[in-house]
Amino acid sequence: MGQHLAQAQEHLNATSEVMAGLISRFVPPPIHPKPPDLYFDVLVASIIGQQLSVKAADTIEARFRLLAGEMSPQRILELEPPDMREQGLSYSKISYIHALAEAFHAGSIDPHALEKLPEPEIKECLTAVKGIGLWTAEMFMIFGMGRPDVWSPRDLGLRKALWALFGEDADLTETSNDWAPYRSYASLYLWKFWDERPPAQKAIR
Repeated sequence: MGQHLAQAQEHLNATSEVMAGLISRFVPPPIHPKPPDLYFDVLVASIIGQQLSVKAADTIEARFRLLAGEMSPQRILELEPPDMREQGLSYSKISYIHALAEAFHAGSIDPHALEKLPEPEIKECLTAVKGIGLWTAEMFMIFGMGRPDVWSPRDLGLRKALWALFGEDADLTETSNDWAPYRSYASLYLWKFWDERPPAQKAIR
């Protein structure tokens, strides 16, 4: 994904004065697309992190990795739910991780085929698995697959950043359409902008 950063900056600079201002102020975090053999690992980590703080998610993930030894579908299917629960996972997340492992193990998700699919089909494939919603699929496409043109209208940080910059009457999808085909990069700048706002300003929105 990093190889497209210069082209993305050029496009975003030309299409949006607001985005040009963000580009001059912030350096987005690097995104390194993962190989298909790591897709299962990345998705398990995404499920573990759902609705948790970064610190709590990191702690539980580290404990779970120690239990599993290796993050493979076959290994996960061998684990007993009570043992997984002892690492801090809820029973709902345990069921989601098992469902994901079964999908990979049975071949209903083929990571090498997934790598080549267009975004709508990736969403359809992933959200067919219990516990993976659209937001998780969109985050996976950006941070797992390195897709350059993903927009996640349900992401709270993106919504708040866009409203702060363009006004609360701004249509999120219409505004983001100007940034295609580099909406993933636009998202990185919006997240960076929102993360670095003073807490008092965040509380206003």
